Amino acid sequence: MAEHIIRTGKDGELEGLSAADIDEMVREAVAKGRIVVYFHGGLVPEAAGTATAKRLSTEFTDVGAYPVFFVWRSGWLEIIRNNLFEIAKEDLFERLLKRVVSWAVGKARAPEGSRGTALPTEAELRDQLAQRRRLEAPETGEEPFAGESTEGTAELTKADEEAFERDIRIDTELNRALAGAFAARDKPMNQDGSRGVPDVPPKPTRMDDDVLDEIGEGVAAGGARGDLSIIALARKAFQVLTAVVARFRNGTDAGVYPTVVDELLRAFYVGEVGGALWNAMKKETEDTFRSGGDRGGRLFLDALAKHLPDDGSVKISLVGHSTGAVFIDNLLRDVARRRREDETPLPEMTKFQVVLLAPAATTTHFAETLALAEPMVERLRIFTMDDTSERADRVAGAVYPRSLLYLVSGALERDGDEKSALVPLIGLSRYLAATEDDDLKRVLASPLKKSALLSETRTYLGVKDRVVLSPSKDDALPGFRAKALSHGAFDNEPSVIESVTMMVRDW
Repeated sequence: MAEHIIRTGKDGELEGLSAADIDEMVREAVAKGRIVVYFHGGLVPEAAGTATAKRLSTEFTDVGAYPVFFVWRSGWLEIIRNNLFEIAKEDLFERLLKRVVSWAVGKARAPEGSRGTALPTEAELRDQLAQRRRLEAPETGEEPFAGESTEGTAELTKADEEAFERDIRIDTELNRALAGAFAARDKPMNQDGSRGVPDVPPKPTRMDDDVLDEIGEGVAAGGARGDLSIIALARKAFQVLTAVVARFRNGTDAGVYPTVVDELLRAFYVGEVGGALWNAMKKETEDTFRSGGDRGGRLFLDALAKHLPDDGSVKISLVGHSTGAVFIDNLLRDVARRRREDETPLPEMTKFQVVLLAPAATTTHFAETLALAEPMVERLRIFTMDDTSERADRVAGAVYPRSLLYLVSGALERDGDEKSALVPLIGLSRYLAATEDDDLKRVLASPLKKSALLSETRTYLGVKDRVVLSPSKDDALPGFRAKALSHGAFDNEPSVIESVTMMVRDW
């Protein structure tokens, strides 16, 4: 089995094999005449990636293909999940969440066209948030305000800003939680004007260190009194509320509670929840095709260029699960670059079949790849969940009651300027629907349509047979069947595997 696995480590460097080993592997694969290259998801441990390779190897060889598996070091899903659960236990996070959720619900409930706010009562807010069972059993808890509509959400006003920041300033428990966080990091915090908050014991927080520095900015080295820290927190929290309301109004929200969590994580905890890890992981899929060193992806393409016949007779299927879709994007980009720069190019007649399973590639990255490589993609099909199933796939129980793709899109991704921002993914079917519901209409009327290249993505994927939503209908044709109901199920659900192997066999 080892000879079918290309294992890469840091910076995409080859591990366990030599360049000669890859050359021999590719020579054998080309002689077979049908190759399937599989890229596992980026949030699974290396051992799990190897286990997937062993399990799928028989499936692919049974349909006459020579399988090649890229296995790369990742395995950060459990880190992200555990950090989410730990963040949810913090008093500081809980108090911020309570304030932002209250105002978010209030703006959603305000009559359309109103400039007012209909805040929930303290009792309702307490009861709704208690449903999460965040401390005792968050895996079995319920989503707060799950049925709350965000359509027609009222705009925020200057009066709202002043009232919201006042609520933050006079919240004694929030002041105490913030003071505890500063004490735990041995950072100064001014408490003057914060309603007499006494010294409190340290309360460790996972809040990003630079965010705490930002909140404490302006506090004198000697701890001179002032209310700068709580005011800075209030202003940053209002930025979160502003982002939440904007998403309600432009149709990109994930529901009241998950959207608030998204924006709080992005503003205060993006480092701990995995933003840097996510971007580093994606970079590994790009670095492996760079020059210099024994990089697995580059050596694989070098060998293909050497052994593929000129007539395009060898069938190559690229199959990627989750972040494996980003890996495939980067492979296609490098094939296009090689042709453009005449650097060890693959034969001109070489075409690929691309199969993406719950892909975590952004619509921007996907559309930009198509602009470079579409002529070499002979057939493409995406298998991903419908939006109802996507919303029901809870990556962290009631703490984050949406799928991994929702978390990536809402909290971990970055925009074209490398700023943390909501970014659509091609695996989120809400952005691909042929029938435009009210939310999608608002999205397509927003700047996101242009910045995320949604028109280009929707036009390409709108072609018949390019997207299969799971669960598929019971009478779906062979090759279009999928019953996966979680993000992690796409590499082992029988209907999906049957569809993928049929595509490999029949192409």
